Amino acid sequence: MRGIRRTGHRQAAQRAQVRSGSPAYGSRMRTVVACSVAALTGLIGAVTHQAAAGASAVACRVDYAVTSQWPGGFTAAVSVTNLGDPVSGWTLAWSFSAGQRVTQAWSATVTQNGAQVTAADTGYNATLATGGSAAFGFNGSWNDSANPVPSSFTLNGTACTGSATSTPSPSGSPSASRTPSPTPTPTPRGGDGSPPDPDITYVGRWDTASSTGYVPNWAGAYLATAFTGTTVKIKQRDAVNMYVSIDGGADVFYAGVKGTVNLTPAPLPAGTHTLRVSYRSGDTIFQGLVLDPGATTVAPPPSTKLIEFVGDSITAGYLDSKLALSAYGWVLGERLHVRHTQIARAGYCLVAQEGCAGQSTQYFKLGSTGTADWDFSRYRADAVVINLGTNDIGHHVTGSTFQSAYTTFLRAIRAKYPNAALFAMETFKQRYVAETKAAVAARNASGDANVYYIDTEGWLTTGVDYADGDGHPNDAGHIKIANRLAPIIAPKIGVPVP
Repeated sequence: MRGIRRTGHRQAAQRAQVRSGSPAYGSRMRTVVACSVAALTGLIGAVTHQAAAGASAVACRVDYAVTSQWPGGFTAAVSVTNLGDPVSGWTLAWSFSAGQRVTQAWSATVTQNGAQVTAADTGYNATLATGGSAAFGFNGSWNDSANPVPSSFTLNGTACTGSATSTPSPSGSPSASRTPSPTPTPTPRGGDGSPPDPDITYVGRWDTASSTGYVPNWAGAYLATAFTGTTVKIKQRDAVNMYVSIDGGADVFYAGVKGTVNLTPAPLPAGTHTLRVSYRSGDTIFQGLVLDPGATTVAPPPSTKLIEFVGDSITAGYLDSKLALSAYGWVLGERLHVRHTQIARAGYCLVAQEGCAGQSTQYFKLGSTGTADWDFSRYRADAVVINLGTNDIGHHVTGSTFQSAYTTFLRAIRAKYPNAALFAMETFKQRYVAETKAAVAARNASGDANVYYIDTEGWLTTGVDYADGDGHPNDAGHIKIANRLAPIIAPKIGVPVP
């Protein structure tokens, strides 16, 4: 890997902003009933199937959601919930009706023969208690014309069919892949879980103007807290897609849920537990938590470091499996055990020209759109990692204009964060390389030695590390980027290199 050079940085990332619905389902069924499909805005679909057989038979519900879709490809999240007797070892089967093909899967062993698809447990998630769920996901290909959700599923040969008549179900259960254990924390201070609760930490750019609901902006914003008791619920005004992690476990995807959503369908051990929530799309308004009687929130363990990742669709995680949550900024922040947020959106440029939104001005705003200024006193970044320039060339930004804008951009960020380390990444397509280096060199020459250029040439392999050939990194590509950045960023902010 090439070392740091003091010169400019660039990056691209974004996250699709969509609103979605999710089918609801009947909580008890003794006969086979109809299934429900709800189309999600922005080419995102969801379907819930439910069935109940005799007392000793398999009974099941399946939640299938197309969580993102692009020309030639899509990502789906699937969960299967056991409504009958406990199951040890499961195989879920369905058929595609429009020529879709599974190309990659996680948390299940997926095989396909023609239109027939089977997904089997991977061992660690083989046991499904009554009411227990297992979640998995996959990437697939489609014909760019139709991508209907499967019309039926079977679990171990028994049909999962149902109706949509009650509260929507999360597409996964935290107990499906782990057994949470209590986390030692300080004595509770008595937070009530409302949006203004001081024991809830909001990471990233949140709109907190209304005490009844806080709204995250840009990509990669999240909230974190701890709570006592054995259960926790979250209040949502309307249908939303979100990721939830409890006690540091894997993020569980909830598709199209609304109202008071139970995040602990299997109660946790008594004690104090941690919670993190990151919204993906839909009605992303946090209206508070519902705790056990007598339970409280507790301030989460503090983290004194924070990194901002600035860019376009690449930084936002466009085309990877979990968007912002599987993009390199999130991966690196988690690896370094620091707070992190992505000030990024698809299609954005450094320079605002020919209809392209320019981060040289929008970065300083509360949201990815709008004119409300961001209050930089809300938090202080210890590092700002910039990846911009990929899109500017398509809007006829000249080299001299780009260099001048980048130099001004770095100077303006420095005014907001006097002590932060600033990193300018070479774009993966090697665009505006000389201009980015020159912008960093100008800052160094002015006496700012805490600005660095990062040479990224050779980090990614075309056709291997991209979801679309050579434009947007796939999950493995983002991990490679995080691996390269870790030894560069960590020493500059005073944390150990993992």
